[in-house]
Amino acid sequence: MEPRFVIHSHYNEEEIIRYNRTILFKEGRLKRSIIMINIALIVMLIYSLIISNWLLAAIWLVFLPIFNWYFFKGIDRKAARQFRQNKLIKGQAFELAFHDDHYEGASEFGNSTIPYTKLHSIIETPTNFYLMEAPMTGIIIKKGDCPDGFIDFIHDIKNRYNL
Repeated sequence: MEPRFVIHSHYNEEEIIRYNRTILFKEGRLKRSIIMINIALIVMLIYSLIISNWLLAAIWLVFLPIFNWYFFKGIDRKAARQFRQNKLIKGQAFELAFHDDHYEGASEFGNSTIPYTKLHSIIETPTNFYLMEAPMTGIIIKKGDCPDGFIDFIHDIKNRYNL
């Protein structure tokens, strides 16, 4: 049976960083943890102001944005480093063939067939689709690589299989 859509693509560092950030915030508990840490830091800042400890308040005021900047940059740096060290996906070309009830992935390292019923979810961002095989594992599909009609097809798959 011929596939309805075929997509040829490859992963790059920017896509992996974007994927990692999206998955950590959508599927992981990272968002909740960051919110809780920021609330704790803001409470400490307010308490420092209430007790008129200006030096401590200044320290918290400086630490709060530095913590957030360093935290997010650290996540991106770690994803970039892991991509650079992974010889299997770095620059690897692959092909995805989409059928009505499954999709097939092919690369020089092997082939796989995955029924849509086995997918955990499909996440859509402004630039990509992520076909999630597990909460933290998935395949990146760049919208720019999608043929005409694919976006409607993947929305239909998402609705049909409650993904």
